[in-house]
Amino acid sequence: MGNSIAVPESGSRKVTRPHLSTMRSRLLLLTLVLLIPALAAAGLLVYAGYRHDRREVEKHLQETARALSLVVDRQFGQAEALLWALSTSPQLLGKDYAAFDARARAAIRIPGAWVSVSDNRAQVVNTWLPPGSPLPLIGNMDYRKGSAVGTLRISNLFRGFVAKQPVVGVDTLVTANDGSELFISVNMLTDTVSRILADQGLPPTWIGTIVDRNGTVAARSRDAEQFVGRSATPNDMTRTLAEERQGVAESTSLDGIPTLLAFARSPGSGWSTIVAVPRSEITGAAWRSVLYLAVAGGLLLALAAAMAWLVARSIARPVNGLVSLAQGVGRGELIAAPASGLAEVDQAGDALALASRHLRERDAALRAGEARLRATHENAAVGIAEVDREGRFVSVNEARCQLTGHTREELIGQHFAHVTQAATRDADIELFARQVAGELDTYTTESLFTRRDGSFGWVRVTSTALRDETGTFLYAVRVVEDITERREADRRQKLLIDELNHRVKNTLATVQSLARQVTRPGVLPEVAQDRFQQRLLALSRTHNLLNETLWEGASLRTILEAEFTPYAGDSSQVRLEGPEVDLPARLAVVLGMAFHELVTNAVKYGALSTASGRVQVDWKVEDRGERVLLTIDWCELDGPVLETEPRPGFGSRLLRQTITRELAGQLDLGYEREGVCCTIAVPIEPVRQHAA
Repeated sequence: MGNSIAVPESGSRKVTRPHLSTMRSRLLLLTLVLLIPALAAAGLLVYAGYRHDRREVEKHLQETARALSLVVDRQFGQAEALLWALSTSPQLLGKDYAAFDARARAAIRIPGAWVSVSDNRAQVVNTWLPPGSPLPLIGNMDYRKGSAVGTLRISNLFRGFVAKQPVVGVDTLVTANDGSELFISVNMLTDTVSRILADQGLPPTWIGTIVDRNGTVAARSRDAEQFVGRSATPNDMTRTLAEERQGVAESTSLDGIPTLLAFARSPGSGWSTIVAVPRSEITGAAWRSVLYLAVAGGLLLALAAAMAWLVARSIARPVNGLVSLAQGVGRGELIAAPASGLAEVDQAGDALALASRHLRERDAALRAGEARLRATHENAAVGIAEVDREGRFVSVNEARCQLTGHTREELIGQHFAHVTQAATRDADIELFARQVAGELDTYTTESLFTRRDGSFGWVRVTSTALRDETGTFLYAVRVVEDITERREADRRQKLLIDELNHRVKNTLATVQSLARQVTRPGVLPEVAQDRFQQRLLALSRTHNLLNETLWEGASLRTILEAEFTPYAGDSSQVRLEGPEVDLPARLAVVLGMAFHELVTNAVKYGALSTASGRVQVDWKVEDRGERVLLTIDWCELDGPVLETEPRPGFGSRLLRQTITRELAGQLDLGYEREGVCCTIAVPIEPVRQHAA
C-alpha cells in the first residue's frame, strides 16, 4: 500500500498513520482548484452574490418594517392609555369641563398631542387652544360614525377642525352621569408620527413611509411636506396593503425612483409601514463585482502559485513548532510559546503555554488537597476507615486505631467486624452486603465491640459507598464514632429516673405517715400543723442537699449542720466529731428526719433550750467484714435536769420506726438527767469515706 509513519501519543503507545501530503502541496493544489473554475464561474458567483444581497436586503427591509409597525403601535398605545385614563375621569363624567381641561393638560406627555371633547352640538374641551378660548360648533357629525361607548378607535388621517392640518386621533364615546354621550379624542399632528421615522435612523437612501388604512401617507422620511396626505402607492398596491399583513414587492416611489419595498400592517390600528430601498443599490454591487473579477482574475491566476508556496512555508514552520510544544505539555514541562507571526498559531501556542501552567497549578493543588485530606483524615476526632467489597480494611486513621487499641498494621487487611460482639455483628454485616449489592448508598448502625485490653464499648457506624460511573461498588468509607459515654449516660439516666420514682414513693409514704401521726387525738390543729410543717422542712432540707449531688449522696456532717442551723444560734453549743462520710440518698433522707426529731426535742425540752446546754454528736465507721457499720452517738449535756423519764411521743416513735424498720439498724435511746442520749447504728455502703 503506501509508506506510513509512526506518530507518538500519550504514554508509550504509537499510532501508525498513512503517509500524507505536505501542507505546501495541498495549498498549491487548493489554489489552482479554486482559481481556474472561478474564472469560468465568475458570472454565477456574481449572480449568487446578488441574490444573496437581495435576500439580505429583503430580510432587513421586512425586519425594519415590522419594527416600525411595533413603534407605531406603541405610539398609539400611549395615546390609548391616555384616552382610557381620561375617559373615566370623574370631572368628565360629571361635565366639570374646566377641571377636566386642567387635568387633561397636565396628563399629556406626548409631544404634538392634545385632547378634545364634544357633545352633540359643539366642542366643550380642546387643549390645543389656550384655556378659556371659545370653541367651535360642529355641524357635521360624520366623524363620530363607528364609535361605540367603551370602545377605543384609531382614526385615519384627517384635517383637524381647529389645528387646520393633517391629524390622526384616538377616540371613543363615553356616557356622562346625566346619560348623555360625549365624544373624547386624543389627537396627534403628523409631526408626531414623522418623529417615529426620524428616531429610527434609516439610511439616507432608504425611504420610510407610514400610511393609514386608506393608504394615505401620514408620515414620510423624505419630502414629508410634499407627500403627506397623498396616496402612498398605485391602486394595486393599495389593495395589497389592505389584504396582506406583510410582504415584499417591487414598486416605484412617489418621486419616481424604482424601489424594492417591504410593508407590515399593524393588526391593532390597521395602519401600515413601508420601507423602500432604491433597486440600484442592490444591482450596483453586482455589476461592480463583475468588473473586479474580470480584472483581477488574470493577476490572481499568475500570482497564485507563488503566493501558495510562500504561505504554505510560513504556516508549516510554526505548526511544526506547535508539535514540539504539545510534546512538552505531555511531558509535564512548563513551556513558553515564541511568537510565530501567525495569530492562530500564536493563540494555539499561548493556549498550550497556559495549559502547561494550569497543569502545574492543578498538580500542585492536587498535591496540596491530598495533603490536607490526609491531615484531616489523620487528625479527625472520629475514626475513619476505608474497606473493600469484602469488608477488609484498606486504610484507617489514627482515631480508628485508638478506638480499639490496635496499630495500623494490625488493622489493615482485617475484617471490620473482627472485634464486634455477636449481638450486633450480624446486623452490620447484612447491611454492608446490601450496600455492596447496590441496595443502599449509606447506612448507620450501632455496634458493641471489644477493645484490645478486654474492655467493651459502643460505636455509631456510618458507612457510605463510593461507586464508579456504572454504579459498581469500589469501596466504602466507614465513619466510626465512640458513643460509649453516651450509652452509659443513657443508662445512668434511666437508673436515676427509676431511683427518682422509688424516692418519690418513699417520700410520699413518709409524708403520709407524718400527717397521720401529727393529727392523732388530743393534739390541737394549730400544733399539729406546726409540727407537720417543721418535719416537712426537715425533709426538704435533706432533699436540697441531695439535689446538689444529683441524688448520688450527701455528707453526714452537712446533714447534721443543716438540721442544727435553724435552731442553734450559738455554734459553740454544738460539737460534731467524726470522719467525712457520704451517705447514699436513701440513708440521707431517713437520717435527716431522725436528726430533725432529736434537734427539735433538744430545742424544746433538752440541752438547746438553755444557753448553757450543749449537744455532742460523734460518729465512726467500722468495717465488719460483710458489712460496713455507721455508729452515731448523740448526747445532750448541761441541759435542764429531768426529774422523770418523759412519756414516749411521736418523735421517739418516728425515730424507732425509721432506724429499725427502714434502715434495719439499731436505736438505743436513753434519758439522762442532763438530756437525751442515744446511739444509732446502721449498715451502710458509703459513697466516699475519708480519714478525719
